[in-house]
Amino acid sequence: METPRAILGVALLLLLQTLDLVTARGEDICRLFSNNTVIRDPESCSQSITCIDSVSHYSRCTGSTPFFDKDTGKCVKSLSTSTSSCSISCEDRTTQFLADPKSCYGYYYCADEDTPMYGTCPQDTHFNATTQMCSRQYESDCTTSTFEYCNIVKNSVNFDNLQGCNMYHVCEKGVLKDKTCSKTYYQASTGECVSKALVDCDAHPLPTDVCGKASKPYENKFVADEATCRGYFYCAKQKDGTPDANPQWNQCPQDKFFDATSQMCIAPTSVKCSYDRCDGRTASFVESATKGCRNYLSCSGGVTVAENSCGNYFFNEELGACTPNVQTYTACKS
Repeated sequence: METPRAILGVALLLLLQTLDLVTARGEDICRLFSNNTVIRDPESCSQSITCIDSVSHYSRCTGSTPFFDKDTGKCVKSLSTSTSSCSISCEDRTTQFLADPKSCYGYYYCADEDTPMYGTCPQDTHFNATTQMCSRQYESDCTTSTFEYCNIVKNSVNFDNLQGCNMYHVCEKGVLKDKTCSKTYYQASTGECVSKALVDCDAHPLPTDVCGKASKPYENKFVADEATCRGYFYCAKQKDGTPDANPQWNQCPQDKFFDATSQMCIAPTSVKCSYDRCDGRTASFVESATKGCRNYLSCSGGVTVAENSCGNYFFNEELGACTPNVQTYTACKS
């Protein structure tokens, strides 16, 4: 007659063969990485993640090569000492189950002293090494070691830094480094610094002295974000009289630009702004900031694709066409 432990072993081995049990738990890490980037799953020593369109696609290492090596991108028999947090030894543990040090729901079954086989508990359960069973999360006191990005991604791979739209990370010799794009924003999907208008940003970097200086802070005032024509920061009055260190960012609705003088969102032609004037526009052609009001921009998806000239004519934004009538928009005044 089979023992309860033997029955459990069979049940867990069946789980080992089920490759689609693992789903993303929490916010998808692939929002940080460009397409086709491959990293080690931060919640498992034996799974890799391929990032496609900001969505994680999981693969599992099995058999005699149960661990994923983030540097080679391959399944291996064991990991180097530099990734000792994933060290698993089956020595003197044959037919036993070991907890995955990176996961509360992962485990290894020692088929023999040399072959740990990876598996996962069902959703909403944790593996309990003491009982050798999967149990409900509320019954678990599991804690796992925190992960560092450079332990899951290889060197020289750029990835997003959510602290600022112009910032990104890269690992250099296993050490996390902060990098900054110059006059551009970081685009996670391509892993490159691109035009600001191409990035849907909600963490615009604060301009220098955005809320004034200590000697003269701005109080309850809106100021341009110096990155877009629509965006602005609200500098609230501080009780201690210092400049607002964390002003709230917001932006004008479609087809409106922020005007610092009036402190309002108004018609774009009435605002002098040299950032992408196609941002948030519904028209295909809009006034350029080029002096003389003879040029216009071709817009696609809220981004400028070309600047065109009306020659000796003037661009009329209301008509969306070049006309002989002189235009004197604030946006393009000499």
